[in-house]
Amino acid sequence: MPEASPSLVRLRGFLEELDVQSSTLKRDPRGQTWLPPEIRSLVESDPECRAELGRFVDRELELFDSVRQRNDPMFAKDVLNATHSVEIAGSGLDPRVRSWILGLFYALATIAAYTTLAPLFGLSERGSVLAQARAALGLASEATSPSAWGLAAVGAAVALALLLAFMPCRRPSSRA
Repeated sequence: MPEASPSLVRLRGFLEELDVQSSTLKRDPRGQTWLPPEIRSLVESDPECRAELGRFVDRELELFDSVRQRNDPMFAKDVLNATHSVEIAGSGLDPRVRSWILGLFYALATIAAYTTLAPLFGLSERGSVLAQARAALGLASEATSPSAWGLAAVGAAVALALLLAFMPCRRPSSRA
């Protein structure tokens, strides 16, 4: 690509910084009223500068015309329809039923956690759940063994989960 002439570089630099309204460009595309005298003399004396000014005016007018849009009277309605709230599954349930469902799943999660974590607490070495409960309550001879403390920790977690699930509290409502 050949190097541009100094006058063309100067014109391009000026046009890059220029801010002119589209009505002025439509009224005077040759720049007789809005170009400074020294830039206007460059355009009149150099055909490359004249062609560059023509391209600049055409691009600016095309840009102004592409931005101008008609008002859409249905725009607000379309936006409201697109952002309409969606019903969340289960939000219409009675709070008591929702609490029972949550409590059930807390209990299931606790059972799953117990079966997963029992080997870590040493609870899986005991025979049955009743034997573990007797040991945790101190009814067996080894009441202070690590497995008894593990079962007590699991029992405390279950009690806390049930307390949180069934504790009466205000719940935010999604209904308007």
